[in-house]
Amino acid sequence: MVLSSLFLNPDASRGTDLLMIGSPDCYGHHVRETGYIDNVCDHGNRVSILEVKSTEDQIVVILLQESYTTLTGSYVTFAPVEASTLDMILNGGSPENVPISPSGFSILPDGPKGNERSTGSLVTMAFQILDTASSATYIPPDSVATIFKLVMDTAECIKAAMFNPLNLGT
Repeated sequence: MVLSSLFLNPDASRGTDLLMIGSPDCYGHHVRETGYIDNVCDHGNRVSILEVKSTEDQIVVILLQESYTTLTGSYVTFAPVEASTLDMILNGGSPENVPISPSGFSILPDGPKGNERSTGSLVTMAFQILDTASSATYIPPDSVATIFKLVMDTAECIKAAMFNPLNLGT
């Protein structure tokens, strides 16, 4: 199965949600979509508000997430937002001065090789992380370890989605 086809599978359990990919155990958090706005005719393409809760049912973070899929590829972009900031915007406040640091990933088919059909996918991940301990010339080892873990965990979640029976249509 080509990874990009996962996003086109209507039977996949909304596998595009970064923290929901595969299972809630991917990051050890439970995610609940509290609202969404469809951004085109296809209901799979939307902007969502996601509550991420710990196993103790405490809200860890609220994410704004956009997921979009076409026949040529898919992307998921997400950004953490303070609950009070989101509440202000939803009650008519101006979003102009809201700090947003989006991150995300895109998945594209790798293209055919000669006369063969595409058999794989290209995954690109991008993260914006606020790290007050780093400077232009120095990144502390703890920060490097955190970034490495984030990239590896995200890659593992995407990989888990590939082999999740719910997403394979079995």
